Amino acid sequence: MTLKLHTGSTTAAFKMTGSIYTLTTLELHTTNPADITTQLETMTRKAPNFFQQTPVIIALESLTAELTTEQSTIDLFKLRHSLQQFGLYLIAVRGGQEKDRQAAMLAGIPWLPSPKQQDKSSHQDEKTDSNVVMIQSQTTSQAAKCQNDTVQQVTDKKTTLIEQPVRSGQQIYAEGDLVITSPVSSGAELLAGGNIHVYGPLRGRALAGVNGNSEARIFCLQFEAELISINGQYKMLSASSDTDNLWGSSVIVALNNQSLHIKKL
Repeated sequence: MTLKLHTGSTTAAFKMTGSIYTLTTLELHTTNPADITTQLETMTRKAPNFFQQTPVIIALESLTAELTTEQSTIDLFKLRHSLQQFGLYLIAVRGGQEKDRQAAMLAGIPWLPSPKQQDKSSHQDEKTDSNVVMIQSQTTSQAAKCQNDTVQQVTDKKTTLIEQPVRSGQQIYAEGDLVITSPVSSGAELLAGGNIHVYGPLRGRALAGVNGNSEARIFCLQFEAELISINGQYKMLSASSDTDNLWGSSVIVALNNQSLHIKKL
């Protein structure tokens, strides 16, 4: 849907449209900026170019009771500065208590209610093996379009077939399964509500089950991914990671007990 605003002149100065975008959520498990910075440093050592002008939302729902006291209020000014050093740009704070909402307002950062606050009946707690943050992808609207040949977004819930190579900087989103029959370059990103199949080298990022499908799988013929994720659980990879025996092989990635498992096809 497009909303046109008329200003009294013959031509409107702008129009508002709905689009779909992927946003990264940092689910905090601590209010200590030093711990958060340490984990981000570890992540960027494994993939130096992973964060490049990435908008992020800070989620506070998983902070334990002892971390939500007045004395433990997170310093959003300091956190925002720390995130920018890694190419992350804080655009909103989600959840927390009234003091967190006020702190966000003072910092000039939008505050969003948590999913539990929005719909208590449908909220399910999420867990992660990480002791500081979990990174997940989420969408912000129901409309989609292709923009400047950089982001290709597909709304058909059936299988989407991409036959041309996916270049660095490109992002492809499909609500259903996504099938790529050409190479996926480093710096490219694949997102799908269902399974991801790559019949060629996978050197970029692959995020399956982004709409909450924990049964999604990632299949590829040549496994050299920078990052893999299923339903918000992620793993960053490199040739020297703990997947040495699988690097370059044909693999299947599945989510089991909130942990990613990689095995040969």
